[in-house]
Amino acid sequence: MSKSLIILLKVLISIGLAGLLLYLVFRNIEWVEFWERTKTVDYSWVIASIALSVVAYVARAYRWNILLEPLGYKLRTSRTTLAVLVGYLANLALPRLGEITRCGILKRNDNVAVPSALGSVVTERIIDVFTLLLLILVSLIVESERLFTFLTTAYQDLQIPNYVVVIVIIVLILGMTGLIFFIRRQDKLKGKLAALIKGFIEGLLSLKDIKRPIGFLVSTAILWVVYYLMSYIIFFSLPETSHLGLGAGFMLLITGGIALSLPVQSGFGTYHGMVAGMLLLYSIDETTGVFLATLLHTSQIMAIALFGSIALIISFIIRRRTAKKETN
Repeated sequence: MSKSLIILLKVLISIGLAGLLLYLVFRNIEWVEFWERTKTVDYSWVIASIALSVVAYVARAYRWNILLEPLGYKLRTSRTTLAVLVGYLANLALPRLGEITRCGILKRNDNVAVPSALGSVVTERIIDVFTLLLLILVSLIVESERLFTFLTTAYQDLQIPNYVVVIVIIVLILGMTGLIFFIRRQDKLKGKLAALIKGFIEGLLSLKDIKRPIGFLVSTAILWVVYYLMSYIIFFSLPETSHLGLGAGFMLLITGGIALSLPVQSGFGTYHGMVAGMLLLYSIDETTGVFLATLLHTSQIMAIALFGSIALIISFIIRRRTAKKETN
């Protein structure tokens, strides 16, 4: 099977799964009531949420710069911001494609080795996972009763076979064993695969050598505070949700973060269903919950499409100018 056909199948499966999930979420929605809510939206809050997303993009790019510095790359934040935006745009086509794409943009425009860049991206994602887990712990304090109710309600019928647990444990053990082996034996490895693995491990371990730890912590804090505000202020765009407090904002951030981390194209269906389900705990009816989730999700998708497309065009211009300089 050709590589292009495999990619096409992945895209079709991803789109099909997203479509199925969207159907399941929207099948019981009263469409007349749903569209009536568009007339009650205060779109100034939606615009403010989109504007805040720009801050998040820049904060993520700045933090990525800090991870790339120990690897010998000192880039302008504007260049990594372009790569981050193009990566987000690529994620609209296929889940997790963005991580590879943004590394490719840096390789093409700034000659950053892809394996090293990819390793730093993995490090970045690990930090985000730990941050999300920390926020979940905060929610256990802030909204403990509602969180436990949500988890019990959402997963009470979920039964995981024992063999699945065993397989997951075996894969994790083999993965850790392989990583330790390659770290210990990387000096003896040769060839393109060895170079790829070495670069990946180098990027993965870049966190321990960062030169600006305070900047890394501050940019991480800014990133997640902005994520929180982007979600929370959307509550004020609808009369039915404008009364929800800071605790509900935490729940929205966490629920949305989990939904977007699942291997479904851009969170289509998973985001809508999980956010609407969470809002039921605050006595927000299903139609309103799905509408708010759609409003927040769609506005951010539109922002990514707009800013990502602009970044892609700028990246092409940069590459073209660089190519002209190299030929002269």
